[in-house]
Amino acid sequence: MSSVRNGRLVAVIPVRSGSTRCPGKNSRPFGTSTLLERKVRTLLSVKGIDGVVVSSDCPNMLKLAEGIGATPHRRGNGFETETGDNSASDLFHHLASSACPDADYIMYATCVTPFMKKETFEEMIRIFRNEPEKYDSVASVQNNKNFFWMNDKPLNFDPKAQCKSQNLPPVLNVTYAACIIERDNMICFRNCVGERPLLYEVDELEAIDIDTSLDFVISESLHKLSINTLDDVTTNLQYLNTGTTRQKPLLLDCTIRDGGYTNSWNFSDEFVTKAYKAVSESGMDYFEIGFRSNTKLFPPHSKMGKFAYVTDGVVRKMIARVPGGCKIAVMAKMGTFTADDFSNAADSPVDMVRVLFPLLDEDRKSKFCEKKFAECVQACRDIKAKGYTVCLNLACAEVLTMAEYESICDLVVYSKHKSFGPDGNAIVPGTACCDFLYLADTYGAVSADLASRLVKKLRFELTVRQRCSGCSIGFHAHNNLSDGWTKTLSAIDAGASIVDSCIFGLGRGAGNVQSEVLICHTQGMACGRNGKTLDLEPLLHFGDTNIQSYEHMPFQSRFSFGQNCLHLMTGFLKMHPDYAQTILNNYRGMPLSRSIKMLKMIQQKCHSTCQNSFHMKIFEEALEATKEEEF
Repeated sequence: MSSVRNGRLVAVIPVRSGSTRCPGKNSRPFGTSTLLERKVRTLLSVKGIDGVVVSSDCPNMLKLAEGIGATPHRRGNGFETETGDNSASDLFHHLASSACPDADYIMYATCVTPFMKKETFEEMIRIFRNEPEKYDSVASVQNNKNFFWMNDKPLNFDPKAQCKSQNLPPVLNVTYAACIIERDNMICFRNCVGERPLLYEVDELEAIDIDTSLDFVISESLHKLSINTLDDVTTNLQYLNTGTTRQKPLLLDCTIRDGGYTNSWNFSDEFVTKAYKAVSESGMDYFEIGFRSNTKLFPPHSKMGKFAYVTDGVVRKMIARVPGGCKIAVMAKMGTFTADDFSNAADSPVDMVRVLFPLLDEDRKSKFCEKKFAECVQACRDIKAKGYTVCLNLACAEVLTMAEYESICDLVVYSKHKSFGPDGNAIVPGTACCDFLYLADTYGAVSADLASRLVKKLRFELTVRQRCSGCSIGFHAHNNLSDGWTKTLSAIDAGASIVDSCIFGLGRGAGNVQSEVLICHTQGMACGRNGKTLDLEPLLHFGDTNIQSYEHMPFQSRFSFGQNCLHLMTGFLKMHPDYAQTILNNYRGMPLSRSIKMLKMIQQKCHSTCQNSFHMKIFEEALEATKEEEF
């Protein structure tokens, strides 16, 4: 007999459509995928497997399997249901005989064991290939430490001298997550476990076998919590328990910076100073005064006010008029500044720099670009090295995928010291390029549920996977769907450490979370800045005098913003709010039916071409296409 098995190994995944204890378990949604798709993709990535076959009586599952790289095998008659005439031994013989006739060895792997790790499969393959004289097969098993009875008699313990459960003799059950055997032996033995098997013990998570609907719900819940190893459970219970009491986050008011979209940042010094005074007196932590822009990279526009190009000199003049005011923040958009535009923090009146990363690739398509993001990470590092508190703001939070968020966190934590355990978690704490990683609800389309899931996802990736304790999560909500404060509170409950708002919600399109409303919802959490109690009145007085008089709400305003059915549509359609605002500013008499028709046409055009920014040409095309609908 050869000392090494070098032949062709094919993994066979048996699935059928007739499960009665958990209907449709193989193909029903499991997280963002299905059990079948998850197992196929895992096995295709395993070193040592030369092919993956899916055997089923279900055409849809066979089509799915083929579409993601597996070979479909149409199962023979009699193997469709649990009540069929054929036994499990008949199935093993059938699969070995007809599913993969070109295989030397077969791995029988069910898809209902979703937590089997790639590394476990590879170790079982290594043993099978390298030790043919000792073992004719390798089978995954679970060691059960339970008190078993069989035929009215104790099976593995003495009732008169009962031991502790941890001292029970092992009773092993085959999990069928992976059983590797020579194809000829599988045909001969009519089983996927031979006569001299290595019984390979897997842990209790890898041993989970989804047999009932309860098993499915429990497994999917673990998956949604990013539980993939036992270490994720045992070492992160404190993280998973977010607590029952809300913790007050830092509060940042961005009335001037975000509100500047309504008037191109043409605020008077008096307006900005009064806003800063109101925010400071309210007890909020930060006041974002505008953008820091390089005039060469972003040449001044005739319509742009000075708060689109905030200098340290402008900030000094303002804070001198408000002694003891809150901390100052500025935003810097990638592509419009360099790190040299910032002096050392010790010499600047600015405390926080928020670096905005727009979702644009090198062709200015609305897609995540890892190369561009790496440049953003470096910019954050350079500014942080000067002593500033740094935020990295991710635009269009709902557009990014979970895989992209994982890549983002991996890049944000730039220093890992190459210290990772076998579970993939960092051992030495990582160093992040920023103090806060911000989720920006750019189009107002993030739901409260998604806000919670995204905050938890980033917290998990940073604090658990990367073991980085120096980077917290922030959230910036828009109010297109009139749920800005709801999703902000959901983000806070999920662990966001800093959140944004504007006085009276002043901001582009439908506006932002109102600072006064946010204060109402957070005042009971803890004290405000420097131990002060949060105070609502300064914000209300400022808003009434300078933004929108309560006597005219909601019919008149000094600025073009506020909730409107068209802005509700842009939030629903996940599109840029300026399309609605252009209709409201220039075509106010347009029938609602035509306006909605235009927005739908624009949305289709923008999404099909990955152009999520505002484009006047696209607007004009939709206007022309709907001109038959008269005003």
